[in-house]
Amino acid sequence: MTTEFADEARSRVARLLRMAATHDDRLRARIVEYAATTPDPPPYGPHGIHTKGCGLCRQTMWRQRDLWICSRCGHVEEAR
Repeated sequence: MTTEFADEARSRVARLLRMAATHDDRLRARIVEYAATTPDPPPYGPHGIHTKGCGLCRQTMWRQRDLWICSRCGHVEEAR
């Protein structure tokens, strides 16, 4: 288990890859591309944290501006 300090020191890409917990190179590349092309998310949005279930793996997706990102498989959906 890592300390809060160690977790905060990780890059955003490293945190997203760790959350996705996948070894699939294709999904890892999509996550890296997403992190490189979007700004860092705020800790909380103006309306709090929004989550929903992923249609592919049934794990938690979190809303980042106009996208839903699955925290496990890396699946990306546009928010409507």
